[in-house]
Amino acid sequence: MWYWAGIFALFCCLFLIIEEIIYYLWNRYVYGPNYEGKSKWKNRAKAFIRLFKRKSPTGIHETHEEESPL
Repeated sequence: MWYWAGIFALFCCLFLIIEEIIYYLWNRYVYGPNYEGKSKWKNRAKAFIRLFKRKSPTGIHETHEEESPL
């Protein structure tokens, strides 16, 4: 009996996934691609990656030359 409940749950999940795909494709057909949304998410992803990148240390360059008293 439990396998019928599992089959029913899988059928519902599959139906929801197919319905969302159809909804997404129809909106893309009607309104066109969303370029602003894509660029927004790309910028967010780049900012997130920049958080974890190691920053290069800024070194002090010594010249071993005497400064003029001017």
